[in-house]
Amino acid sequence: MKVRRIDVYIVKLPPIADVPVEGKRFITPDYFVRSGNRRSCIYSINAETVFVKVTTDDGVEGWGEILAPTHPEIVATIIKHHLAPLVLGENPMQNQYLWDKMLDTLRERGYTGGYLIDAMAGLDIALWDIKGKALGQPVYMLLGGRYRDKLKCYYTGVPGNDHEERMENAARLREEGFNALKVHAADQDMSAYMDLLQALRSAYDVNELDLMFDAHGKCTHTEAYTIGRSLGEINALFFEAPLTFEDREGHSKLARAIDTAVAVGEPLRTIYAFKDWIVSGAAEVVQPDMGRNGITEMMRIAHLAEAHHVAFTPHLSVHQGIGHAASIHVSAAIPNFLIYEYQPNALKASSPYLHTSFCLEQGQLTVPNAPGLGVEVDEKAMNKVVTEYFQVKSS
Repeated sequence: MKVRRIDVYIVKLPPIADVPVEGKRFITPDYFVRSGNRRSCIYSINAETVFVKVTTDDGVEGWGEILAPTHPEIVATIIKHHLAPLVLGENPMQNQYLWDKMLDTLRERGYTGGYLIDAMAGLDIALWDIKGKALGQPVYMLLGGRYRDKLKCYYTGVPGNDHEERMENAARLREEGFNALKVHAADQDMSAYMDLLQALRSAYDVNELDLMFDAHGKCTHTEAYTIGRSLGEINALFFEAPLTFEDREGHSKLARAIDTAVAVGEPLRTIYAFKDWIVSGAAEVVQPDMGRNGITEMMRIAHLAEAHHVAFTPHLSVHQGIGHAASIHVSAAIPNFLIYEYQPNALKASSPYLHTSFCLEQGQLTVPNAPGLGVEVDEKAMNKVVTEYFQVKSS
């Protein structure tokens, strides 16, 4: 069995409603940053991603997804001009060998993260999908077996335009079966978010509702210590990305000083990056992202964390069905899984063309048992939202 063809699809799902312009500074018609925010990430008004289909010479197809919330053309170009020629003609069953082969081609030049690893992740996921389908096994079986058949989820981001709406939506989510919620900091004024967390804890005790807070790297050191102590008082499950993303030493000192676990992982790519954060105590919960790490590297990161008694909870953002499925398989196959991030918007929007065999029931995701990832792709339906497509194949 050899890789014969690689197809790449850039998908951009348009917003379901007009995007409000308040608090946003548009740098192009599609991309914006938050006005007045010193550390503002770039966002798209669309739900953007890249799908990769790898086909073998005997017709087995595997699908992967790259987390590309902005400028997906970049990772697509890396696949076309650099990675695809390395994978074509290779045995797709050699997942770890092919991961290392792709990384080795540029690590001497310092390209060991960012867009390169994102692009590698999409191919890696597709190769695992092929392996599962070829062997007639769900991916988690190939990773060592299933520790659990359901994953406890937390709903990420409490929707609402003000405090009252957010409290109402939190009550609705509790009724839907979620017993864990994460509050996100959209700006650097942290007081409103802490008021919401305090109100949620007053309404629901620790046995009813787990709470988490994601600062998106916006806290100063003083703010992080103050917020960290407050999170300890409400028994929060973890404090995510409290300080700027390069400040490993600061995270390590903070972790030693507060009772709430410090969670880190969204900006990190390989096991080598995670190693320094884990060993130094800067990450007490690791959050690798499937669309930026791939299955092969996520398993390495999970085992490294396990060896240091660190919990694993995957980061998920605007993932569609393939990224979710891959994350679910890894989460089922590791002993140190803590909780699963559930963000439904892009997942629901992609349901017309991605048919998944996992489902959400009372705040828990069921682990699929179909061969491979357990996702069927309706390419005809998907083509309606494909903005760019190309194919690379062996001669």
